[in-house]
Amino acid sequence: MDDPRRARILIAAQEVFAREGFRTAEVKTIAEQAAVGKATIYKFFASKEALLLTIVEENLNDIRDIILSSLISVESPLQRLEDLCRRVARYLEQNQAFSRVLIQEAGDFMGDIQRQYLALIEQNLPVADAFFNELRKDGYFVALPTRDTILMMVNLVIGSTYTWALTGSGSLEEQAADYMKVLIRGLR
Repeated sequence: MDDPRRARILIAAQEVFAREGFRTAEVKTIAEQAAVGKATIYKFFASKEALLLTIVEENLNDIRDIILSSLISVESPLQRLEDLCRRVARYLEQNQAFSRVLIQEAGDFMGDIQRQYLALIEQNLPVADAFFNELRKDGYFVALPTRDTILMMVNLVIGSTYTWALTGSGSLEEQAADYMKVLIRGLR
């Protein structure tokens, strides 16, 4: 059974890292916000860095699950793609602390985050390939292989998230959906 303290630690750490930045955030502050002792944090996580990477990994896994459930739904391929885009953007919008942590800390942890991200893409490439093959039958996304198409879409979402996080204006979900429509029209 999952220990509820671990979940509280992850939530508190994500909020503290987003607010204070990883380098200046103190484990003591995370412990206080999670209502646990510092030793409890180190019971679950070997270091502050491991805590940050766990936050990234678990959020990326949540996003993967959103994507996979969208890809295998019964809607038309284009509707599934729009739903996927909206749901991922909604997740990032509702989890502003994670979006901020990812944007603020990606540079220092680029290698580790990139390895997690690329591993998720490789693990799920067969499902994505089947999905994009459906779209290719209708003339969409014929110019690029699946991996490149995914990377282009992720870049679009990350860029949108970055701009949205910096400006704090508008709906990320609506922006991402609008950009995706332009991308789809341009790739047909």
